[in-house]
Amino acid sequence: MNVQELWKKRPPIDRMFCFFVLYCFITFLEAIGHTYMTSALQSIERQFQIPSKMSGLMISASDFGYIPTVAIISYMGSKGNRARWLGGGCLLIALSNFLIAMPNFVFVNDVPQLNTSIVREKLAPPAYLLRPNVTEEELLSYPPFKERVLDFARNYLKTNTHGIPDEINLLNTIFGDVLQEMNGAAATNLARFKRSEIEQKNESDANKGDVEHLADMIRQDLIEEANGTLFFNALKAYVRRRVSEDSSSEEVKNAKDAAFSPFGYCDAIVNELRQIIDNMKCERDHTNTGSFIIIFFALFILGIGRTMPWSLGVPLIDDNVKRKNMPVYFAGMFFIKILGPAAGFSIGSLCNRLYYTLKAPEGLSPRDPSWIGAWWLGFLIIAAALVGPALVMFFFPHSNKLGSDESKDDSGEATKKSKRNLKLVDRHISKSENGVAVVPLGVKEKIADFKTSVVEILKSPIYSGSLVGRALDVFAFKGFMVFMPKYLENHFGIPQYKVQIYLGSVGVGSFAVGMLAGSFVMRKFKLEGRKAALYVAICSMLAVFLSCGKIFLGCHSVVNSVGLKGQATNYNYNTECNADCSCDSVSLFPVCDIAGNPYFSPCHAGCRNFNVTDLKQRVMHFTDCKCTEEGTVVNRDWCKDDCDSMAVAYFALAAIAKIVGGMGVIPGVLIMLRSVAPKHRSISLGLSGFLVSLFATLPSPLVWGLLIDGACLVWDKTCSGAQGACSIYEPNTLRISMHVFYAILRCIALLSDLWVLYFAKDLKLISKEESQETNSKEKVEMK
Repeated sequence: MNVQELWKKRPPIDRMFCFFVLYCFITFLEAIGHTYMTSALQSIERQFQIPSKMSGLMISASDFGYIPTVAIISYMGSKGNRARWLGGGCLLIALSNFLIAMPNFVFVNDVPQLNTSIVREKLAPPAYLLRPNVTEEELLSYPPFKERVLDFARNYLKTNTHGIPDEINLLNTIFGDVLQEMNGAAATNLARFKRSEIEQKNESDANKGDVEHLADMIRQDLIEEANGTLFFNALKAYVRRRVSEDSSSEEVKNAKDAAFSPFGYCDAIVNELRQIIDNMKCERDHTNTGSFIIIFFALFILGIGRTMPWSLGVPLIDDNVKRKNMPVYFAGMFFIKILGPAAGFSIGSLCNRLYYTLKAPEGLSPRDPSWIGAWWLGFLIIAAALVGPALVMFFFPHSNKLGSDESKDDSGEATKKSKRNLKLVDRHISKSENGVAVVPLGVKEKIADFKTSVVEILKSPIYSGSLVGRALDVFAFKGFMVFMPKYLENHFGIPQYKVQIYLGSVGVGSFAVGMLAGSFVMRKFKLEGRKAALYVAICSMLAVFLSCGKIFLGCHSVVNSVGLKGQATNYNYNTECNADCSCDSVSLFPVCDIAGNPYFSPCHAGCRNFNVTDLKQRVMHFTDCKCTEEGTVVNRDWCKDDCDSMAVAYFALAAIAKIVGGMGVIPGVLIMLRSVAPKHRSISLGLSGFLVSLFATLPSPLVWGLLIDGACLVWDKTCSGAQGACSIYEPNTLRISMHVFYAILRCIALLSDLWVLYFAKDLKLISKEESQETNSKEKVEMK
């Protein structure tokens, strides 16, 4: 028996099952990409300094591609091999995901190479300090002295320049080893005692340089028995030694490392180097325009590609299964599609644990507000996964004849074939006598036919009402979900990688449960007409009521507490106690003192030193802080908020609302699908996609972005001085404006549900309905 005979005797191939599995996998991957963009948006904003209003416009780019093409593609695709159209759309989606990741590689933000000579120049004392007539003020303005000599000590030195006895012992006591280097004298026992005493109090002293020891001695002894003249002579000797010896390689390396660190502390020289690095980055002319254009164009292509799975795939499945089974198929299809967002958030969580350069700077962790995740990695994974299924779609055979799907006996009645074929061409379109689809040939004829179809669709009051309600719901939901990760991070202080896990498990999981429950209710109670419409209206109303409860669930995260603390100074965190630290170039890095009082950064807390107690866990203590309310040490781990219980309540309420809202999705989709003539279903879905995108998904992210930017308190700056990404929001304004706006839109959408309820009296959703356009000889065997 040869291969050909074996092939003929193979078990029948259920092409509908093959297509359904492949279609579900494609929608699964598409949903992953759609959701992953939400999880990546915060990192994209931070890397390229894009404000929310621009990122909202960028997200809307997919609708710029979707709107002008969806109606045309749904019309043309319904008259051809819909499987191959789906394959072409998936290839476009794969290409767009690849292009979205490209700005990370095209606009590489390499770390500038800081010239060693610049560092040595900054570390070296200025020449005017070597003048014989150098003043006390000039000496004390030298950064190493200015930062470490306390204000009261500086004032005391200026007013007490008389001589006192026993100068050698005094200098040995105060300066210790520094004095040895200046005049070769041995340190006294008292100096050694002072040094050991200080080292016991602060373990980080072992790593201090002579300037730090000098400052410690001044703090200990200056007020009790000090001579200003001797102090100034010692400072002059220190300056001369620094000029003659030049900075060591270790000092240069330490200064460079500190300048490149993600956190800033009170060191004027290091922070000046940090500003030089920022200026070098700006000189490369890296603006956010190039990255914005590439991502915008990629999302435009994505919009064209995503027209096909929904407007062509759903009618194809509806053509090949029995009506009574459609709720089950829809539930399975939507459940798989809902798993996509769950997987998308999971991938987002994993990628947000990685730094965007794949090597995080020392001292920076995913919980820090300045963390940028490896957002580009997920898009490359999605693009690679889509190529295979897209190509398989092209292998479904094409035939626009009825005879390709069934055979007929001598009486002309349809008989079941040995294998289950798949109707790839819409079975409700007009056909010639021999079963060939009738397609208008000329451009004018196609436009006239398309126009007639659109007018007939819009004449359906049920379709029109459902369309208005869906547009309002999407307008509310799209922008709200796009910026939900930003809201949860800023308002509740939840790191981005945890936000993705919570949204994937709680949000998406709850919605999936609701959809499955809604499908069961509809099939169990055989909801038709007004009963189905009433059920949808009740689910929507309960979901809106539950969502309104989230308005009252507010708290103050650490970042928000920093923002509220800055209200008294108009959000200028430079105060008198850190005026000498040059903190202007330091980014947000919240720390707290032992009492939990928050500060913008260690630099703004006036901290002169830091001590790493656990390098692996990135545990650091910043010491010698002049601006703290309690103690002189700050730490990130001492920052506490009141958001844990509120966050739990928020997610619990959101889960219940999503379950209730999800229960009305399947009936709502079937109401729209059954409200038009069967031959217009593909076009009706394409038309609804066109109008919903035009009036909802296109403007929604932009409007929501403007709403969120309106609550910003502290902006990052771009190289041109324009507003970049927002660092701190006003928590109450952000919470109330977002949730009230969402509730208003959903309440207006409820009016359209009442409209549909009024006209849905005789609408059939599940029961068998004989079509006037389908002859009994044209009935086909369906699953």
